Amino acid sequence: MTDGIADGGDGPLRRRSAAALIVVAAVLFVFVLSHRIPAARPPAAPPAPTPERQVIAPVPRADLFGSVRAGPSGLRLLVDGTDPKIVDAGTLAVTPVPGLRLRPGQTARVLQFGSAGLVALVPRDRPRGGIYLVRPGQSPMLLAGWGVYVPGRDGTIVAATYRAGVTTVTGRDFDRSVRWKWSVRGMVAPLRDTPVGLVVAQYLDAVGGDAVLLLLDRQTGVVRRSLGHASHVVATDDRSIAWSPARCDSDCLVTVTELATGAARGYRMPGRREPEKGAFSPDGQRLAVSFSGMPANSRTPARPGFAGILDLRTSAVISVPGLATPPSNHADVTWSADGRWLVLGVKWPEEELIAIWRPGSEVIILPLALPGEPTSATLAALR
Repeated sequence: MTDGIADGGDGPLRRRSAAALIVVAAVLFVFVLSHRIPAARPPAAPPAPTPERQVIAPVPRADLFGSVRAGPSGLRLLVDGTDPKIVDAGTLAVTPVPGLRLRPGQTARVLQFGSAGLVALVPRDRPRGGIYLVRPGQSPMLLAGWGVYVPGRDGTIVAATYRAGVTTVTGRDFDRSVRWKWSVRGMVAPLRDTPVGLVVAQYLDAVGGDAVLLLLDRQTGVVRRSLGHASHVVATDDRSIAWSPARCDSDCLVTVTELATGAARGYRMPGRREPEKGAFSPDGQRLAVSFSGMPANSRTPARPGFAGILDLRTSAVISVPGLATPPSNHADVTWSADGRWLVLGVKWPEEELIAIWRPGSEVIILPLALPGEPTSATLAALR
């Protein structure tokens, strides 16, 4: 019986044990699948750095609004600087200065000498450094060394050269011959040769700064009149000089002094601003003034530059409409030969625009963009 029991119970037990093992194995397999440690991921590559955006600030330029068209007939303008040229405002023709043999891209200052016409002063380093005189139809000729040059009333060129603490002032003919010559200690810069004498700025320091304004005898250098102590000269003509006094407060007046008498009068400028440049009208009754734009500071926001006309009899200033120049930029100002029009040279980033205006009318913008470096250019009406 025991054997029977043993033989009879052994088969089913083994089958159940095997089934149980299979179940356990299956459960473990499922457990391992559901609870296995995930494989370690490779470290993610750091994101590629985003290149910084390089923001290039636009070059500040002036705002100028008006009617784009040709100007009045008969108005011819001399624009010197790079590649000097003549602009006819009525026909819009732009032509080189006739007869001047200048290389393309040459920078020159062109002077008017009445019946003698136009001559150019050209700075050159080679073959000999200095200022070269270029007359129509002639080759350049070395005039003198580096210095300050203005047209003389007697058909000469007045040259002032500074060396070793002494300024030598010379009146030279176009053939380089010397008519007169004198020297003075310190730095002296001629401003204009007038019927009543040579107007000069005598600087207190060799590098510039404040200056004493003097009226001299052109041929001897003898002082005829002291005109004032200036921080800045605004304009000169044959009758007067306009200047800003040295060491004044923020409300500086522009002083206009008559050369012949020394009589002076002060004029308050709009917004207590100091004009950068100016030009007397041909009749001497008005003064064109041009103001640079001013950058913002801790006390005041940025202020645009502007230009206007000061009536020397009434002290009233009329601003040119539609003109605003950026910080450290101002418009060039000059007058037509008859005094009817104010002419403005407005610097664009790489160009020069010309505008014409008179009070009571709209601004006329000539449809011309003069190439070249505008900061070296000056504007004058041909007489």
